[in-house]
Amino acid sequence: MSFGKWRAGKSLGVLLGISLTSWGCTDEETGFYIVGNMVIEAPDCVASPEATSTLHAGGTLDLALRPDYVASLLVGSQLAPRGDKTNLRTETMIANISGAEVQLRTGTGALSAEFTVPATGHITPNSSDEAGFGTAIATLIPASAAGDIAAELVEPGQIATRVAEVVVFGKTLGGLEFESSPLTYVIQVCMGCLIRYSADALAADNTGAVLCTANLDQAEQVPCFPGQDEPVDCRACTAGNPYCRDPNFF
Repeated sequence: MSFGKWRAGKSLGVLLGISLTSWGCTDEETGFYIVGNMVIEAPDCVASPEATSTLHAGGTLDLALRPDYVASLLVGSQLAPRGDKTNLRTETMIANISGAEVQLRTGTGALSAEFTVPATGHITPNSSDEAGFGTAIATLIPASAAGDIAAELVEPGQIATRVAEVVVFGKTLGGLEFESSPLTYVIQVCMGCLIRYSADALAADNTGAVLCTANLDQAEQVPCFPGQDEPVDCRACTAGNPYCRDPNFF
């Protein structure tokens, strides 16, 4: 169970990357926006924030593998650079992201949780007509919410929906505080749906029960965030997780 992926269009960067040199402070404070949640691929697990970065269309959190959902948000800045080495003028429009405000709702729109979390990242303004981009690492579903969501999952294959509305905030090197426009991001929450039981990973034990083997050497590449968005080979977690060991554990 997982959403698809898409690429942020370069035309979006052109449209939103208009120079704001003549704008006032009020407009600069609204010059930040979240494009989406970037796909971070193993084995490097490095975020490369660009206008063409591949994005998740939505998220999946498997509570059998992890209790929280952490997003790698692609954040754009429309601020124009002001540094000038020739005139010894330092760049003040570099933005440091320090936190995120999140409203978490159920699939029916009911407010499930509201919280502020630390977030890290920075954005360097672009001197061209394109926007500058950076990454903000932020938790969209905290572990503190896992218990309530797990209580909704009473049958195998059941899915609980959470809709996160997230805003990131911070301050530029010049002391300008900023807050981004909000991003709405849908996360499907399950119990065991991201565990992959391939045929060659299963074997019968001495009681006849078919279980996942503990041969880690044969396991597929472990994703960067095991338990969210990407499938996990049962052999990578069977030693300490009953959901991974037994396909019928639920």
